[in-house]
Amino acid sequence: MKQKLLYLFIIFAVAMGGLFQTNQVEAQTTKVYWDGILMVPGQAGKIKVVKPINLWKRTSDGLVFERILKPGEQYRVYRYDNMYGGQYGLGGGMYITKMAGYVEYKTPSKAKLKELANAQGTAPAPGNTTSNLFPVENKPSLTIGKVSNQSITQIAPGVRKKYFDIDSTNGLQKLFMLEYDGKTSNIELKTELAKDQIKGFETTSSQANSVAENDSYHVVGGVNGDYFDKYGQPIDLMMMDGSIVSTPQTALSDLAVLGIKANGKAIIGAPTVAMNVTVNGGQSYAINSVNRSRAANHLVIYTKDFSGTTGTNNLGTEVRVKVESGKLNGSEKLVGTVTENISSVGNAKLNSGEIILSGHHFASKFLETVQVGDQIEIATNFTPTEWNDVRESISGRYHLVKNGALQTIKVAGVAPRTAVGIKKDGSIFTAVVDGRSTASKGLTLQNTAKLMKDLGAQYAMTFDGGGSSTLVARELGADKVTVANKPSDGGERSVSNTLLFISKYKTSALATIAPASDVLELFQGATYTNLSVPVKGIDQYMNPVAVSGNGTVTSSVLKSTNGKQIVTAGPGTYAGVVTYDGKTTNIQIKVTNTLDSIKTNESTLHANKGQAIQVTASGMNNGQAVITDQAAFTWSTTIGTIKNGKFTAPNKDGIGTITVKYGSKNTTVPVVIGELAPTILESFNKGISNYEASGDRVNSVSVESVTSDRDGSKALKLVYDFTGTTGTSGAYVDAKTSLTITTPAKKIGMWVKGDSKGHWLRSQITDASGKTVQLDFSKNVNWSNWQFVSVEVPAGLSYPLKMALPVRYMETENNNKTNGSIIIDDIQSIYKD
Repeated sequence: MKQKLLYLFIIFAVAMGGLFQTNQVEAQTTKVYWDGILMVPGQAGKIKVVKPINLWKRTSDGLVFERILKPGEQYRVYRYDNMYGGQYGLGGGMYITKMAGYVEYKTPSKAKLKELANAQGTAPAPGNTTSNLFPVENKPSLTIGKVSNQSITQIAPGVRKKYFDIDSTNGLQKLFMLEYDGKTSNIELKTELAKDQIKGFETTSSQANSVAENDSYHVVGGVNGDYFDKYGQPIDLMMMDGSIVSTPQTALSDLAVLGIKANGKAIIGAPTVAMNVTVNGGQSYAINSVNRSRAANHLVIYTKDFSGTTGTNNLGTEVRVKVESGKLNGSEKLVGTVTENISSVGNAKLNSGEIILSGHHFASKFLETVQVGDQIEIATNFTPTEWNDVRESISGRYHLVKNGALQTIKVAGVAPRTAVGIKKDGSIFTAVVDGRSTASKGLTLQNTAKLMKDLGAQYAMTFDGGGSSTLVARELGADKVTVANKPSDGGERSVSNTLLFISKYKTSALATIAPASDVLELFQGATYTNLSVPVKGIDQYMNPVAVSGNGTVTSSVLKSTNGKQIVTAGPGTYAGVVTYDGKTTNIQIKVTNTLDSIKTNESTLHANKGQAIQVTASGMNNGQAVITDQAAFTWSTTIGTIKNGKFTAPNKDGIGTITVKYGSKNTTVPVVIGELAPTILESFNKGISNYEASGDRVNSVSVESVTSDRDGSKALKLVYDFTGTTGTSGAYVDAKTSLTITTPAKKIGMWVKGDSKGHWLRSQITDASGKTVQLDFSKNVNWSNWQFVSVEVPAGLSYPLKMALPVRYMETENNNKTNGSIIIDDIQSIYKD
């Protein structure tokens, strides 16, 4: 009986992809048995099935049915929680619901559990059990709304990626988080620069994936960082690898900086920095900044982090210093030797291992006294002094929480947000809230502060938000990070710097595999050749382990003949097993007789009068074309004729559609014959009740209905105030019900009465597949009269198109932050060049 029971456990463990971690059993110096089974580390008890009961898998979408367990089956239990009415955790995300009369649960005595603990040899590495890859936490209680869904993934020891759906009073919100517990060893936070220099732009994911990695250094996540100017320069303090790369520019009352100390502890504050240089131990001279534009009478340090050259003019002196020891931080002194002194030239080349001291006027006169061979010493001191041992720092703008107290922020606007917080226990977390979409509205800064406090922050601050807000993470089994959220620009914005989470756990042997997707969808009666699925390899530290090829799929619903598998079952959910290199894992097989979609070779069709064109359709299931016979589809058209996909256009201009149908699935191809007149999408003659104003980094923004002096009709006026703000400002016209373009358009146009302020006029469209595209009407609105502007619609979009943001008026230059207004009229789709 004992052998039979053990055999059952082993078979189940194999089917679950090693969820019971036999490698832990091998680590024990003494095997511990209880109630006829071999115990393993982490085991809390065992469960026996009395009556048929469902086995469930927890996912980010809730419970997913796996199969029905039969009476007599027994399993190890690793945990119990009160979710879903109370469930026993079997490992690997598998659970059985607590139901009286259906299961019997037993737990070992305290003495037996102590014996198990004493029998373990080396304690398992943090996070090395597959059952810990998807930890369960209680849903947070939030002031801004109720969490309706959450998912948590352990992406490295001590580091978790979290996702939350929030039903807030202002609409749906999507929250993405990275959290480091602040105590697990071999984890560090570091900063990164775009293109490895102050002047430059690069997306968050590209910055993360550009970091040089090895088997003991892995980027597992990150977020966008500081606000930036038109050259990509971060606005305020930044430190990398123990050295200042840019000094702050913002007034102390508005300064917010995250610092990571040498011991890994995080702090948030508003530090000032004082720097002085001495020559040969003589009198010191104050340094004004690091890697900033040289102002009148200023002495500036330039490093290789700045750019290729200093970018200075010839009105000054520049001294080249070879660095011999030390860095630009509060606990070291930088020491070096002068190798060059040049006056009235400027724009000195910047090299690794050197710095340039660049001075104008009085500072230039000081540098003129410096000789080649002189010894230079630079001292750096921060206030408060706790910043002196900071090794990494990155800035933002607004303090959200200070010493546990919620801060009041009187800044208008709902937008995507990026923030960072420090909890009382020293853990550090970043949060990104998506915005500017129906799926996630975004937050005011005040609500962002409430959110961070509710999430446990003792101190919190913002990073750059809006279209910059981006969170990236390394998914299990992946070797690069990918974007987790949905940036509001429709894609990643290039930014100046980032905050990254680093794992220094060395890649070890393959511990488990996982299918790239938990569900494999197959079509009833379809024949597949050598059916397999991609698999991911994972070690005990959540590092990816390279695996080549796919894992083979077997199941009772697949009949194998000569390397081909025929789906013999009808619609339903069935169990399958994926095998790779002797390791197995479960996969859920969903058999359907319903297509996922119908694809056509033409997403839109432009035809000349009388032209014949062949349209080809494919019935898709799980990414595979399972129906390709054109006669199997039902074809129809509202214009011209069509038979088995062969379309013949009529001999007159017009618009219409081609519809392809199979079962309950259909797809429509918009058709344009000849040339059409523009379609007015919005004239504003019925008022502006469908529109509201929103903004990012604005003092105020509003919309109003006005009478156009162009033709006497009604129009929409957008009023804004960007004055005094920094970073990318935007004033937006939001359509409560999106404008819709059903017929393939060549261009989108509108009449605009400008304000000659030189701002950037844009619009945003989303196609039927969810792809978001930014359209630029003008990057320089330099006119004050009425002018018609238009922009081409990119090819390859799926119709209909939606315009939720028909007008976006923006400014990126801090020196051009004005107030004013523009008037919009007759937004239209255009069908000819």
